[in-house]
Amino acid sequence: MEKVQEIKKTFYAYRNGIIADRLRNAGDCHAVIFGLNIPQIVNIANELGQDAHLARQLWNNSNSRESRMLAPMLFPCDELGYDEACLWIEDVENVEIADNLCHKLLRKVDSAEKLFQKYANADKDLLRYVAFRLAMNLLCIGAVADRVAMLDAARREVAKGCGMTQNVARDVVEEIELMQG
Repeated sequence: MEKVQEIKKTFYAYRNGIIADRLRNAGDCHAVIFGLNIPQIVNIANELGQDAHLARQLWNNSNSRESRMLAPMLFPCDELGYDEACLWIEDVENVEIADNLCHKLLRKVDSAEKLFQKYANADKDLLRYVAFRLAMNLLCIGAVADRVAMLDAARREVAKGCGMTQNVARDVVEEIELMQG
């Protein structure tokens, strides 16, 4: 916990009240928001290096936005198993955390496409959002084995008209169609 306290002091040193207030006013669900931007969080991650134990401690500190943003940056992708990845996905509280989790960690794990398949038809909108954000990340790095299944799932999601998922699912459809020529 000493390392976590040091990190929180760093968050405090970089705090930005204007950004924190904007996030609160926009409805961010975290009780503690320091207002750090992504490049600042990336710099902190680069200084700390990969550490699964520390990443888990930060992820479990779910009341702090910056802790949740930093955790995926610290977790070594080769140490994140499928079951733990599922737990992290199911623990996501908003689209910002989902975007960061997908981009900084999930797209790099061996089970990424399997994770997409599991959550693409979930009951919760936010879980489907994670699935399609992950799909978009996988498409961008060329790591999709079954584009046909992903395209079908994305078209079904667009047809649902869900405000949270419709745009990202549409992006997946457009990206795959562009790849197909």
